[in-house]
Amino acid sequence: MTHLPPDVAEDDCLPEYRHLFCPDLLQDKVAFITGGGSGIGFRIAELFMRHGCHTVIASRSLPRVSTGRTRGIWTRLGASSE
Repeated sequence: MTHLPPDVAEDDCLPEYRHLFCPDLLQDKVAFITGGGSGIGFRIAELFMRHGCHTVIASRSLPRVSTGRTRGIWTRLGASSE
């Protein structure tokens, strides 16, 4: 019997989710995900967090990540191309 991370069974984006690795492989690891405001990057960040990974999401759009269904503390970092 496979141990599923919390709430994966109710996941609306991956109803047929199958583990390809040990479920606790990412537990207490740290990931920095660029492009995490939408699409694949957002879903990867969401899955990493569901597996207990401390996840930082980098996105050009703060509203996209702050209105997401992920848990965490959102901080706006100033950046400039100058």
